[in-house]
Amino acid sequence: MAYISFSAEGDSLSVFRDALRKNRISCSLQQIRGGIFYARTAAGNRRRILSLAETHRVRLVILSEHGLRFRLMPYRFRFGVLCGLLLGLMFLYWCNATVRSIEITGNTTISDDEILTALASLGVERGTPVRSIPFTYVEQRMRLNVRDIEWISLRHEGGRLIVDLTEERKPPEIDRSHMPANIIAAVPAQITSVNVLGGHAVKQAGDTVKAGELLITGVQPDLRGTTRWYRAKGTVTGIYQEQFRCEQPFVAELPVRGNTVTKPLLEVFGKRFSLSLTSDAPESGDWIYEENRQPLKLFRFTLPLTLIDCHYTEPATALTVFSEEEARAVLEESAARFERNFHANDTVISRKAEFTRTDLGISLNINYVFEGSIGKTSEIFVKLS
Repeated sequence: MAYISFSAEGDSLSVFRDALRKNRISCSLQQIRGGIFYARTAAGNRRRILSLAETHRVRLVILSEHGLRFRLMPYRFRFGVLCGLLLGLMFLYWCNATVRSIEITGNTTISDDEILTALASLGVERGTPVRSIPFTYVEQRMRLNVRDIEWISLRHEGGRLIVDLTEERKPPEIDRSHMPANIIAAVPAQITSVNVLGGHAVKQAGDTVKAGELLITGVQPDLRGTTRWYRAKGTVTGIYQEQFRCEQPFVAELPVRGNTVTKPLLEVFGKRFSLSLTSDAPESGDWIYEENRQPLKLFRFTLPLTLIDCHYTEPATALTVFSEEEARAVLEESAARFERNFHANDTVISRKAEFTRTDLGISLNINYVFEGSIGKTSEIFVKLS
């Protein structure tokens, strides 16, 4: 509270004091020393006491002034301070009136990136003014744009946009471990061993089978002639043949990284400002986008400022020439990947490789003989009468 301290002296001092009481001007710390009246009153009474002093011919002196208004008075013509104060207030307003961060809760299977991308497509991202967000519309569209969202709610606390959601409860997956099934041959082969864990074996070791032929059946009649269905279980190994063929030209057009354009940006509370004199991004073309982020720090504190280098790389192709040795090495690597990916648990009995060279390239043809598992599960579909 602002207040002033004053002193008054004169022949009409008693009349002046009576006038203060009649005009209901409250004064504190009143005392008279040496014929001089000292007191303190609110700053708003300054004009009234000056007018009473002039009316009653009392010499009034303002001894001191206290309060924020008096402290700021010397700075009223310093426009830099006023502009800084105004900019500070505008900055605080902008921090609370725009989305500075987006917090997502309640998601387990849906990634944060998927939700942020869906929000950005609806115009909701860091730097968006809060008053321009149609919350109800965004909530409805999010349930349509993102699968597995059962309920979603958006609310803001200052510059924080909080997204609360509940994911849909999926029905439990069908347990196929108890469904009736047979084990059939996946490839033509000669059986080397049969290990039955459930069901009844139809073939034995030494038998030759075709692809799709029944190996272990899950259909079995009981002593009363009633047919029952079970899930056949077991392992059937056999010897089978397989062929691998691949070609490698001497001249091939391979993808490479083309011209790269870098655009610097400054991110302030989620809003990005270009630091380049050219356009922010290439106008056309199928560009590969990458970015490097470097938050700015002041001593140990991380500022809400981030320097971003946006890299736009144009995809391109280049003609690559392979020698005969390099082409053979590429084909051998392809064959090794085929063996690792599809026959890692099988035993290679024989491997006959043949390279064929032409004017355009080299082809590799390999005839394999494997020993491994040849059975696969085939579910039994029963028509109910």
